[in-house]
Amino acid sequence: MHRRTSAFLAAISIPLLAVGVASATGPSGVTGDPQVMAAKLPDAIKVNADGVKFQTKAPSDVSVLNLTVEPGGTTGWHSHPGLAVIAVSEGTGKLYLADCSSKTFHAGQAFAESGDDEPTLFRNESSSPVLLTVTFIAPRGEDIIHGETGPGCGLS
Repeated sequence: MHRRTSAFLAAISIPLLAVGVASATGPSGVTGDPQVMAAKLPDAIKVNADGVKFQTKAPSDVSVLNLTVEPGGTTGWHSHPGLAVIAVSEGTGKLYLADCSSKTFHAGQAFAESGDDEPTLFRNESSSPVLLTVTFIAPRGEDIIHGETGPGCGLS
């Protein structure tokens, strides 16, 4: 397992550990179960079929993690290089955006985050665990998550 993956898994397994910059908010109440870590995509991929378009212009890594967000748990404010596709398999959670607004996601729904997005925070405000399956497509050798400073919404 790569050093960057080990650091990520350690961060999501240890409450209040900051990921990335020192002033970033860290995850709390989140554990990860890696399914695939840093599988190598060829130098370039270009697919445009059935209404789905996917393209990379450089070598990329694919990682898949199952995350459990316990009641009251949070990912902390973070961003992803490349693309992250997040599917909610069980439960209900809220994704907070940098403007402090939120979107609720239920089991069977999915959302995507990209390196062009502002930082986000996913939080379980329910009394049951939320299970997420996250597929990361990141530039080769990049961390799959970057801890970020929150926008001052009173969330961590």
